[in-house]
Parts: sequence; C-alpha cells; structure tokens
Amino acid sequence: MEKERFGLPARFPVKAFLPVLLLLWSCSTMPQIVVLEDPLSASEHNDLGVIYERGGEFDLARQEYLKAARKDESWPVPLFNLGNLAYAQGDPGRAEDLYRRCLALDGTDADVMNNLAHVLHELGEDAEALELIDRALARERRPEYLDTYETITGNPAP
Repeated sequence: MEKERFGLPARFPVKAFLPVLLLLWSCSTMPQIVVLEDPLSASEHNDLGVIYERGGEFDLARQEYLKAARKDESWPVPLFNLGNLAYAQGDPGRAEDLYRRCLALDGTDADVMNNLAHVLHELGEDAEALELIDRALARERRPEYLDTYETITGNPAP
C-alpha cells in the first residue's frame, strides 16, 4: 500500500509542488500594511498651525497650514495664515503672492486687502496699496485699516 505524505500519494512529486506551498505560506504570513487617510479636517490642520505659530514653531505651523490648504483648496484662511507667516519671517514677496491667492478665492475679505496693501506699500507699489486699503475701509473702518491708510498716505483716513 502506498504511503501518503501531506495528504498526497507517495508518487506525487512533492519537490515540484514545494515552491507553490512556500509561496502560499509566505503570503499568508506577510505583514499587512495599512494606509490611513489623514483624519484631520482642513480646519483642524489650520487650528494646529495657529497653535504651532503661537508657540514659535514656525516650520510646523507652515506644514499644518499647507495641509489645510491642500485639504480644502477653496478655503482662503490657511493661505492668509501662510501669508502672515511669510511676512513675519521677512518674505514680503511670498506674503504678497499668498494674499493675492486669498483675494482670488474671496475678493471681499477686508483683512486680506489690508495686509496686501501693507505689503504692497513696503514693496513700493503705493497706487495699488491705496486702492486696496480704500476698498477695505469701505467695508469696515477698523483701527488697523486706518493705520495702514495712514502709513501709505502719511495722512489720517478721511
């Protein structure tokens, strides 16, 4: 009577079947890699950025603002915060670009108009800066807008 090995007849060429068995065994014991989607919303990333920025962790703040901007490309707030961060770190050209992107998303935001006007004044573009601060003041007469107007013109706002 034939002996059986692994439930196969003795004459079955196990050596030929061995690579398939090894492959099946190795596939079943391979570690599974799980890729999770970022669980935070754009707003939560932005809030983290604000916390990092307040704590002086500017690189971490920038990373969080960028994540927020990628999560919701129609939301101007992370771009505004990136612009403020760029300006604070001495890069008015980058701040200008970011503020312009904000205005492209929301042309009615007076804070963006004010900050862009301030940056443009620093860059010597007073005509456009004055136009922007006038638009901001037409929306709301806040003290910081009045200060920007005076910085640009050298006179108090009418």
